[in-house]
Amino acid sequence: TNIIDNNNGLGFIIPLYNKQGKRFDFEKIDKATLFYRFAPHMLKLKETPNVHLINWYEDAYQKYPELKNSNEFDYHYYLDLLYKEKGAGVKPRLLKYAKELQSMKQDEKKWIWAARTYSILGMQNEQSKIEEDILKTYPTGSKAKENFWQKFYSSENLNTSNILTSMNGYISKFNDTSLSSKDNFYFKIISLYLNKKMWDSLPLFESLVTNKVDLSHLYNNFALHLCGEQLDNSNNDLYIAKRFSEKSLNYTKYRITNPVADGNSNGDLQGSYNRFADTYAQILYKLGQYDSAFYYQDAIYKQADQLSTGGIERYALYSEKIKGIEYAKQMIEEQLLSGISTDALLKQLQSIYKKMGISNAEFNAIKEKSSLIVLKKIAVEIKTKFGTTKAGNFTLKNILGQSVSLSSLKGKVVVLDFWATWCAPCIAAFPTMQEIVNKHKNDKGVTFLFVDILERTTAKKKQENAAKLMKAGNYSFNVLLDVKDELVTNYKIESIPTQFIIDNKVNMVFMGNAIDNISSLIEAAKKL
Repeated sequence: TNIIDNNNGLGFIIPLYNKQGKRFDFEKIDKATLFYRFAPHMLKLKETPNVHLINWYEDAYQKYPELKNSNEFDYHYYLDLLYKEKGAGVKPRLLKYAKELQSMKQDEKKWIWAARTYSILGMQNEQSKIEEDILKTYPTGSKAKENFWQKFYSSENLNTSNILTSMNGYISKFNDTSLSSKDNFYFKIISLYLNKKMWDSLPLFESLVTNKVDLSHLYNNFALHLCGEQLDNSNNDLYIAKRFSEKSLNYTKYRITNPVADGNSNGDLQGSYNRFADTYAQILYKLGQYDSAFYYQDAIYKQADQLSTGGIERYALYSEKIKGIEYAKQMIEEQLLSGISTDALLKQLQSIYKKMGISNAEFNAIKEKSSLIVLKKIAVEIKTKFGTTKAGNFTLKNILGQSVSLSSLKGKVVVLDFWATWCAPCIAAFPTMQEIVNKHKNDKGVTFLFVDILERTTAKKKQENAAKLMKAGNYSFNVLLDVKDELVTNYKIESIPTQFIIDNKVNMVFMGNAIDNISSLIEAAKKL
């Protein structure tokens, strides 16, 4: 989503009126849910204090108590907020509500919400018991259906026969003959055939799939995996990858030119087509079809903000191959000065400067300027998200049992890397992060802290698992244990791996995933 204007993180609130000129009863509830669950992430709005959200909910429920029952999702968002804000003080109230719902045995939906209320309270035994009762009482209800899909998708050793048997059993048990449900089984068979390279067996089930948009995504992901995902990786199946990439493009292009009312907007479809074209261009480039690769990538590049950072890096390479170094030089410089800076772009530009006889001093100048632009751009995002650029202080123990506080590191540039032992992308990034740590090991003005979060285990187990991982990988990281996930809240961590760079005045100057350009950003942070 491209944010055009979010009113400096405050958003624009425009009330709606019915035909009688009256505002809707549920206005404050919708506003509270929007600001709690969606606006901070999707619209990049500032987070609203919990107490304000709670007040909006309560104002509406006091005036219109029937709204508590009209939308359980909203009411449970309210209960979740209430418990987060007031804890034990409201636990009896939530328990009473859960028991009231639990007593309504004629309504499966009420039982499900009772289980979810126990989940809010962290009462896992009670939650499990009521879920068992739901399945006994409603063997073909929505909970049973949910469990069926969870079990199906986690099943191993599937083959065509038992997938079709599962489909027939599902239809028989739940009386669900919808095309969307059947598609789920067909997608599983197609995925099986793709992974086993059973290309000739695909046409039958491909023809049975009705949701060709989702099939396009499946084929694109497979083609991307098959071609090696990165330009410097490849294998012997490029022509097969091209075949499936073309399918994803053709299906999506057909849907764009032949729209139907299925919830996919033309903009969404065009965005998907552009991602698929990016994959197709990469495959063509690896096949040595450079002109065609540039053609597809150039078409995406000419549309504003349609290429990922990796896509921009690939476009730079295709450009130099087809349009020459002057064109590529100008294109890369434009990206760097717009706040898009990666090691790959900088490396290519440095090579171009060398070919053109441009001094290394000029390269260093644009590199530094680009990094400062990146930090200035992100400073606005940080101020919008946190209301300040000042980094919140913390004190955590590391895996050696030593206490480390941010305040004790004032005067240094601090890099915080948030990760978890179960996070595959985090672990995959560690070898590169070790290289970066090694690069700065003699720089007394820079400190790296790797904060282990979201482990959902005991402090002792968390320490053991982190220490074991460091030893296995021979990593020299200073690992801090955020046992209570306090920093997850204070630093508003939405995904991992995530890095923060804090300057020597304890200001947050970067947040995001900076592994490809972190050294340049560290150097820029030193000069702020």
